[in-house]
Amino acid sequence: MVDSAAPGAAVPRLAAAGLSKWYGHVAALNQVSVEFLPGLTGIVGDNGAGKSTMLKIFSGVEVPDEGTVFVDGAPRAFGSAREARAAGIESLYQDLALVETMSIADNIFLGREPARQVLGLRVIDRRAMRREADLALSRVRIDMPSSRLGVRQLSGGQRQAVAIARAMHFGARVVLLDEPTAALGPRETAAFMSIIRDMADREETVVMVGHNLPQMLELADHLLVMRAGMVVATLEPQQTTLRELTDFMVGSA
Repeated sequence: MVDSAAPGAAVPRLAAAGLSKWYGHVAALNQVSVEFLPGLTGIVGDNGAGKSTMLKIFSGVEVPDEGTVFVDGAPRAFGSAREARAAGIESLYQDLALVETMSIADNIFLGREPARQVLGLRVIDRRAMRREADLALSRVRIDMPSSRLGVRQLSGGQRQAVAIARAMHFGARVVLLDEPTAALGPRETAAFMSIIRDMADREETVVMVGHNLPQMLELADHLLVMRAGMVVATLEPQQTTLRELTDFMVGSA
């Protein structure tokens, strides 16, 4: 990560200063300050380290007790996931929020369907929706027989691709991923991570929580290590070993 206050430094697309979140007497986050630039940032840590809580604050699902979230350098206070999405922050969780009984196109445009006027009435433009859905899928390099296909017919990896296509089509500035490959097999995981790596190579800002440390070391551009609600290390994967990463996670570094 860079010091955004340094002369000539890039303004991070997503950042936070002094984030704290308490659940009763337990501090899920304790004065966390982070910055995310274009590329893939991996966040690792044991269960209870605060990883998912931080992503929920960025995505508008949780409200911090202290601290400020910044998007493109401007302070933002999200009261809902809808407000975070309006600011360009899209989140993908394990359940993906896809409706199995609907088509790929319907899922990509759910709640944001294009419309046209017919005899003074607002009618969903399904032809435009399918055309735009096909374009969105091509952007993440996923070949589907048709965007008319029902989501229930898709594999786990294909469903992930639909969720990513939806995020990118609506101009996401930042994509947050919380354990996105937990339910995928090895082949689907490899295909999905290829999509994520391609996004990072196009200088999209991708933030991913994961437990697969070798995968994180191989694919991430930056690594954050969290423990007990705090960021304890910011590492460059190419200069970090698996042993060093584990030592930071358990507190022996």
